Formats: sequence, C-alpha cells, structure tokens
Amino acid sequence: MEMRQSDRKMLIEACIKLFAKELKIDKNDFTLIVFSSKDIVQVEGANGMASPITDKLYTMVLSSRIDCEKLIEVIAHEMVHIKQFAKGQLKRIGRQTFWMGKRYVRSKVNYYDHPWEHDAWSKEKFLSAKIFKILSKENEKFERSQRKS
Repeated sequence: MEMRQSDRKMLIEACIKLFAKELKIDKNDFTLIVFSSKDIVQVEGANGMASPITDKLYTMVLSSRIDCEKLIEVIAHEMVHIKQFAKGQLKRIGRQTFWMGKRYVRSKVNYYDHPWEHDAWSKEKFLSAKIFKILSKENEKFERSQRKS
C-alpha cells in the first residue's frame, strides 16, 4: 500500500526534526530544502542525496519510489551528511571535496571507501531505530484503543 502524499510529507518532517535533534544540529542556523524525485535512482544511482548550496543552505533529494521503512533510513543517512556540512566536517568547494580538512578526489576514491559515507552508515541505523521505536509504540497504543472500542 502506497503512502498518501500528506502522510509522507509529515513523516519526512518528523524524521528531519528528530534526527536534527539527535545529531545536535537542531540549534544550528541553516535552511534545508527537501525534494522528492522518482528519477534519482536512475540519475544518481542512490535513493537519496544531500548537497550544500551555500554555507547555510542545503538540499536533500529523496526517491519517491521507496517504501516507508527505506525512506526513514535514507533520511537518517542524508541527515548525517547535512550535519557534516553544517559542522564543517564535509565541504565541497567547486569540484573538490574535503573531509575533516583532508582533500579527496571523489572520482578517484570508490564511493564505498568515502569516510563521510562510513560516518553516515554508522549512524543511520541508530537514528532510524529511534523512529521505528516511536512508530511501534504509537501502533501499540492504536491497537489497544481499537480493542477497547
């Protein structure tokens, strides 16, 4: 069953808010613009992508073709990249990428060897587990209320 657009939007907003708090960037001054795209997998080979536009403006593109569970995991992963940009850990200057001050030529390093990706992968499961736990508790409450009526 496909998620309604309004429910998907609320889920995305809730995830971003919780993940920003967990990553301690909820007090940082930045703007995040989120897009959905059905073509991101074909164009970028990924279910999501985060990019800096300026020092305080970032975009996140999420695949509109993924299920709820995968969406939460992708938002978690991309929010780690937003934290990396916001804290200055990851910088993109022109075609150059810097991680913790060290320059990387992305085209010469396999995607799976990028240290900023290792950081995102190490945190995405922990972050998404927080949302899954909240959803599970809400589902239990709902089921109990249905049994009572």
